[in-house]
Amino acid sequence: MKRLRFFFILALVLMLTAGLTASAFAAKKNVPKDVSYLLGLYNGNGSQFIIRENAGALELLFRTAGTNNDFTGANIYPLAKVHFDSYTIYEEGPLLSAEAGVRFERDSEGNGVTCKVGGGHYARIFFPGEGGKTQRLDIAKSDYESKKAAASAGSGAKGDLADIRSYVPNAKFDLRYATDNNIFGYPLYDDPGTAYLDKNAATALKKAADIMAAKGYGLVIWEAYRPLSVTNFAQDLLPKDRKNLLGPYGKGEDRNTGLAVDVSLYDLATGEAVTMISDFDEISPRQFPSFAGGTTRQRSLRDSLKDAMVLAGFTQGESEWWHFTFGDTKTAAKLDAPYQALK
Repeated sequence: MKRLRFFFILALVLMLTAGLTASAFAAKKNVPKDVSYLLGLYNGNGSQFIIRENAGALELLFRTAGTNNDFTGANIYPLAKVHFDSYTIYEEGPLLSAEAGVRFERDSEGNGVTCKVGGGHYARIFFPGEGGKTQRLDIAKSDYESKKAAASAGSGAKGDLADIRSYVPNAKFDLRYATDNNIFGYPLYDDPGTAYLDKNAATALKKAADIMAAKGYGLVIWEAYRPLSVTNFAQDLLPKDRKNLLGPYGKGEDRNTGLAVDVSLYDLATGEAVTMISDFDEISPRQFPSFAGGTTRQRSLRDSLKDAMVLAGFTQGESEWWHFTFGDTKTAAKLDAPYQALK
């Protein structure tokens, strides 16, 4: 009897372990393209909802409050697939009072552009960073060139800054503001070929990198130390209706301290950058650390990155999943040493 009980328990443990392993594997799988093209924000009839993927299935998240920008706390409605682009929603709620059909319509490129829920029609609102595009502010080239010519050069103390490469050798650098692949559409500085952080922050970043490496991922550095003069140039370049993005001119920001870093991930096995839940510096609901949309894999990777950074001693920004600070950036000195002086 005891022998039978032993084998029964062993079989049960193996079944549960297999199930957990399969679930963990499923969470890391990429969503098929035909499904991923439906994911996003839909608007109509005075309401908004997002379509997300969760553990291999689609869900509709209906926003109940207009201020609920990241869709946390939204009403969740699982969608049961009937056939291609046709689903059924069963739960009752603010969108409907009974079971109803859900039907997607696509554009010529395969993107979902309309979602019909019962008798309601909802149009897709594309996020600024979708489709491999980078969000752009409306800045004229002549305005950029004149303000760049007038911008002051960096000077002053170097602080205790260090080359991130010397702490995190496997880090990749995609310094967006040294290129035109950023929200301004123009480079803010010449590419230094690397990025810098305060030594204590760089030491902590190595800890986070080691944690992620154990999971098969490396860090991509989008931005780190930024001279005060570069921030002043950026503040001057911002359109009037966007001045709040960096605060008052001349006051600086946390990046000037060398204690802030903007990071993403790449796959160590392939060397390819991971498609995260949003693009860098994307002004949309997807920028928020708790945004409930996207795919299971994207949310998992975003949260894993946060966990690693926090465990290493960083604090995540309230409105940008990629932005982390180390220590007290409010009282730390704002530095203006140019990148060339740090080499």
